[in-house]
Amino acid sequence: MRQPGLNALFLAALLAAGAALAPTGARAGGGSFDTMDDDDSDSGPPYVGDVKDKDSGRGIGDAKVTIAVKAFNSSLILRTDDQGHFNVKGFDKSVDPEGVDFSCSGDGYKFYARTKSPSGSGPRDPITVTCLVEKQ
Repeated sequence: MRQPGLNALFLAALLAAGAALAPTGARAGGGSFDTMDDDDSDSGPPYVGDVKDKDSGRGIGDAKVTIAVKAFNSSLILRTDDQGHFNVKGFDKSVDPEGVDFSCSGDGYKFYARTKSPSGSGPRDPITVTCLVEKQ
């Protein structure tokens, strides 16, 4: 004879045990995806930026930002938020910011120009990037 209350109790106990044994955050290279690392001693400056329409100045949401890091012969692609903002925490401090290049595009837009400038003189002061796009 089946006992529905006993089955529910067993299922609840099984779920509670699974939750207690589950890891608290995904780890990759010693960092967690759900929290920011506190130790930035090996990082270079962060990059903060916007992708904007060159004519209207309006931010372009979900634009594609391609970041090329010449020292590593590699690139990173990310997307802007709904207001056209993006940020990158920083690369290894051995990466010269002059060797980091940005290009961008969006649905119906193509790359036009970009500016990149440090916001201060310190080695960890953010570098501000403005990427302009034009309608295709």
